[in-house]
Amino acid sequence: MAAFLNAIKGDIANRVVGFVIDKCLTLLTLPTTEGTRLHDLQRLLLRVRVIIEEAEGRYIINPVMAYQLNILRKEMYRGYFILDSLRSLGQEELTAKDHDVSTSFTLSKFNPAKRLSFSAGNTSMEKDLQQVLDNLNSIMDNMGEFITILNNYPPIYRQPYSMHLYIGKCMFGRHMEMDRVIDFLMQIDNPSVKAIDVLPIVGPKYVGKSTLVAHVYNDERVRNHFSRIVVISGDEIDNESLTTLKDRGVIAHQDNALGKNDRLLAIIEFSRDVDEVIWNSFYSSACAFLGSNSKMVITSKSNKIMKFGSTQALVLNFLPQEAYWYFFKILTFGTVDSNDYPKLEKIAMEIARGMKGSFIGANIHSLVLKKNFVAKHWCKVLEGLKNNIQKNISLFGENPYILSRKDKPAAWIIDKDKFVVYSQHRECIAEDNVPAIITRDDFVSRSVKCEGEIEVLLWRSHILPFKSYVVTCTMSQNYHFNYVNGSMSIFCHCYLFTT
Repeated sequence: MAAFLNAIKGDIANRVVGFVIDKCLTLLTLPTTEGTRLHDLQRLLLRVRVIIEEAEGRYIINPVMAYQLNILRKEMYRGYFILDSLRSLGQEELTAKDHDVSTSFTLSKFNPAKRLSFSAGNTSMEKDLQQVLDNLNSIMDNMGEFITILNNYPPIYRQPYSMHLYIGKCMFGRHMEMDRVIDFLMQIDNPSVKAIDVLPIVGPKYVGKSTLVAHVYNDERVRNHFSRIVVISGDEIDNESLTTLKDRGVIAHQDNALGKNDRLLAIIEFSRDVDEVIWNSFYSSACAFLGSNSKMVITSKSNKIMKFGSTQALVLNFLPQEAYWYFFKILTFGTVDSNDYPKLEKIAMEIARGMKGSFIGANIHSLVLKKNFVAKHWCKVLEGLKNNIQKNISLFGENPYILSRKDKPAAWIIDKDKFVVYSQHRECIAEDNVPAIITRDDFVSRSVKCEGEIEVLLWRSHILPFKSYVVTCTMSQNYHFNYVNGSMSIFCHCYLFTT
């Protein structure tokens, strides 16, 4: 009876999936071999996406399976990027004479999407399209055993974070990195070993180091493994004993039932370089105080902390363009099928290119775009981004999203003739630590009176560690500004200019 019911369920599922696929494919109308390949790619991507979402809804502990899933995930991102780029190029040809759409971000021959059709006879386009088809087909041909084993892993009893409805509420694109950190934390050392294992995590500003470690220590496996998890600032490291941790930092987890001398996980976030002598003193006292199999995870934007690790450092980089586009697309369109809005999808791709992989930028712009699914509104957002980039290039010689990662001043346009220049910002983790300040929308719309020094909330993250990003602006009518140097400033000083 059970087998009969499963057969019925399988038949219904196949019909539903087939209906959805056929609906999606009606939007591709290219009558050529190229169109057939796009048809095949879109059908294949739907199959791949189903497998990935099912896999991300289960606890996969086999590292080989996790690696195989990561390869499939990267090829899916690449496939969607190529598919959407081709659709965007087709839309660009159809709207070449439409002056509503800004051409400031027109694809150049150096852009991957443009390379698809840059050479004569579409040779390059056919090559890239065929390559991603071959890669996906090759992977899918060997996924039978993967799917069989996957069914033996227990499901995560919550709505999978990978679903498109929840992509803005999860950590995106760091599955392999998270698995590696957890694997490091779960390792059991010889009881006779007194040294504490240290894992350095390095990467540029805003790459997501704090987000990664927050998701790691919030994982059920990690919480069950450690009796106490403490997050402290590297600025608190000095020559004193680690026992002072009882009065410092933030306790992320504590389970007294396990015993006060059990395993402790210390996560130390360095915002600046730390003196090696001070670190060695701190580390020695930590080894004497902490229980066996305690661990440390240290994070910094500087590669200098790599030498403090007992294992190879984990280096975080910004997402590849293909993965970032997938994230921004799903975040922006949500449940809306982007295939129904080819013009908006093209504008969104241009906006994504301008943000240079910024997670903060993606979240802010997606919120603005979702307010109105009209091309005129999206063109206005694109034009604003274009003006902001041009202003920063003229003032500082670089894209503002790149400047902010380097702790350099960047401009933020308020309206046509006024803009703010900011050098730093501060991050608030606890909700109570965020002062009564105006939001970015209030500031831009001038719905509040701005005098003297004001604090502006740029964005509040909806995922761990729930940071709020705040800038402090000093209003001025001067044409010149004084850049306050020093990456450790609590507040960033911003100046309003009149051009």
